[in-house]
Amino acid sequence: MENYTIIVLDIGGTKIHTGRYRQGKIEHSIKKPFQSEVKSSISESLAFIEACIEEIKTPDTIAVAIGVPSIVDIDKGIVFDTTNIAAWREIPLKDLLQARLNLPVYINNDVNCFAAGEHISGKGKGYQDMIGLCIGTGLGAGVIVRNSLYAGTNCSAGEIGGFSYLNATIDDYCSGQFFKNHYGESGEQMAKKARLGDSEALNAYDIFGQHLAEAINHLLLILDPQVIIIGGSVAESFDLFIDSVWMSLADFPYQGVIEKLDIQKSTDRNSALLGAAYLYLDSAQYVESIQPLSIVQ
Repeated sequence: MENYTIIVLDIGGTKIHTGRYRQGKIEHSIKKPFQSEVKSSISESLAFIEACIEEIKTPDTIAVAIGVPSIVDIDKGIVFDTTNIAAWREIPLKDLLQARLNLPVYINNDVNCFAAGEHISGKGKGYQDMIGLCIGTGLGAGVIVRNSLYAGTNCSAGEIGGFSYLNATIDDYCSGQFFKNHYGESGEQMAKKARLGDSEALNAYDIFGQHLAEAINHLLLILDPQVIIIGGSVAESFDLFIDSVWMSLADFPYQGVIEKLDIQKSTDRNSALLGAAYLYLDSAQYVESIQPLSIVQ
């Protein structure tokens, strides 16, 4: 196996997770807040990302692979309407960063990267049909069908958070936004209260689980996966809402589907980073000792 590194980034709504991939592992990573004042300018956001990359780049770095919370033209590396980065409405991120870094740059959707990482080396390994469900600033799904990542024609497959739901969208009820909008606190704050036995916080997570089950209902009816792997910041509270999810799924019209379904929490915080590296290697046709994963569009 060749010895080289790939710098991989998971760009979220509030932070950037940057890692250095080598021989199937993330050997080093850092997380930094992605401040609103930085995100308001294309030039400032690019400079910040470049600084994150330069901090852990090595002389044997061969490429940069990035997961972005947006619709992506994967071939051209153009990102559209990036979640919580107002300046990124339509920017050629690949070309802009390649000019700065003098390295090949690969761009994909962040949840696609998460799903790929889980499928190849995480909790989704061994399943041919799975969904990686990321619950953070918003809700998104990465879709694996017959061992292939399904991105859709425009890389919008799995953008379930945009579905209309109640008086808003699924994003508003099935992400960290739910706790801020309805309880005035972050999910992390509510989780601390819940673990101390606070009745309001425990009830909040019970209601959250009911809403999340509605999102999962959509995914089951459309995609019928074997397993759903849950990641993202809100997944840290998996134990507080999963029982409510299962109870709500008792109303699903096809209980044979529920009996066969597995829902698990991701246990690898580097899944999205690993997935970005795997998808780059697959696109570049590098030979690695990893399970092949094609992209179907």
